[in-house]
Amino acid sequence: MVTIISSHYELGQKKESLKELCHLNKDWDYERLLLKTGIKFRHILGDNETPESLSIKAGRKCIEKSINKDIDGIIYVTQSPSLPLPTRACHLQDKLGIKKNSLAFDINQGCSGFVYALSTATALIKNDNASRILIICADHYSKYISKQDRTSRPIFSDAAAAIIIERSSSTKIGPFVFKTSGDGGQFLTVNEKKNKLYMDGPAVLKFSLNLVPEATHELLDKANYKMEDIDTFIFHQASAVVLNKLKKKLNIEDMKWFNEIENIGNTVSATIPIAINILQNNNKFPDNKKYLLMGFGVGLSVAGCIIS
Repeated sequence: MVTIISSHYELGQKKESLKELCHLNKDWDYERLLLKTGIKFRHILGDNETPESLSIKAGRKCIEKSINKDIDGIIYVTQSPSLPLPTRACHLQDKLGIKKNSLAFDINQGCSGFVYALSTATALIKNDNASRILIICADHYSKYISKQDRTSRPIFSDAAAAIIIERSSSTKIGPFVFKTSGDGGQFLTVNEKKNKLYMDGPAVLKFSLNLVPEATHELLDKANYKMEDIDTFIFHQASAVVLNKLKKKLNIEDMKWFNEIENIGNTVSATIPIAINILQNNNKFPDNKKYLLMGFGVGLSVAGCIIS
């Protein structure tokens, strides 16, 4: 069995408010956008920041929190690296002082990326290919979005989040469930010529409302659990409209539903590890509870798991 032993996250240095964007774009309706997104503030990388520099901060503090600091694996999840090569995980291995006798690789996946990394890390540890793995998720979507983009700019935030997992005798990570709908990839993509993000909000919402509940029930069946057995549901923090509709469709109680999007925004692959860190900091992530994690979005893809 495998468990999460520490976590930490860092947000971009610049804080950008929805009110600022609405002041800049006079035709934007603040109340309507706030109701739709649920986001008042987001965070943008500062002039001297990169996804990697933020990742180094998050990774370093995550390691500092860990009792055992002997890391022998690093998995880096990003879709917006500063450089396409060398592998960013190798760069981070050096900067974080992780021993050379370690595995290091990147995963190019977005909103479901953390669960993909968690699945991979869990398998590596179970098969004795690593003992303690650092997962870092970081995305810099703001570089693809202009301040005039009403669909995407009020939603996405820049951040890096890190967790460490190791072998455990008390906590189980899994089972996992995955779904892929590559025929919908054009609904959330970066335009090759303009290098700008394009998102068809209604299409992504339709995909989420169809496949996420389906994946949730399949995951529960795999684990032989019912909805009422889960103590906390940690879903990708997409936007208020997506989260509210999923919560209603799945009939999840308020007290079991994680929502911390208002002052952070949608940090893409980092939303779920950020949620875990917030829960840990508030003593709401004990080992004896059951958590259902569900990432979904760009790809289009869905990935979920249960921690128990």
